[in-house]
Amino acid sequence: MAATAMMWGCDAVKAQTLEPEFEGEVVGVFPDGSSKKLEKHNVRMRTGAGVYIAGFAASKSKTKVLVEGGSASVRFDAAQPIVRAKDNKADPMSIVRVFRMKSTKKNRSAVISAVGSFSVNSNTMDYLRFSAEKYGESSYRLTFDERPAGEYGIIVSNPNNVDEKMVIVSAFAIDGGAAAKE
Repeated sequence: MAATAMMWGCDAVKAQTLEPEFEGEVVGVFPDGSSKKLEKHNVRMRTGAGVYIAGFAASKSKTKVLVEGGSASVRFDAAQPIVRAKDNKADPMSIVRVFRMKSTKKNRSAVISAVGSFSVNSNTMDYLRFSAEKYGESSYRLTFDERPAGEYGIIVSNPNNVDEKMVIVSAFAIDGGAAAKE
């Protein structure tokens, strides 16, 4: 029994080592048990303006988050991310955002808001749906409902910090079109 308890203890320690070190960090856990930290980026905000169509001024302004580089170095297929938060007592749906980004050779971007002459769209990001379960002391293991191929970002907010100074995006990509929950 002592040997069994030690083996269970080792598995618990192994699981704990996969928990990201810092709040807001994200680690991808692959089916073979290996893991890799997602690359973190300080994002830039950019606002673009105006369109003139057939003698009619139909101005439209979009605000985007921009991440340097055309593609993420961490690629998923069937991996699951583990996200570290301040603690894992909050509803993860209220603090974790997983969103799709459009990719060019130079950067990746997502539209936060679009304001036009006749309409205002706020928070038009294309979110990736997920379910979450508590993991370790302060983290969540995310399982994506679907995994369409593309470039993605994860933002982890701190609900206890009203004045967040900087937006950090953890970037990854999904290769192929893997089915949900294998």
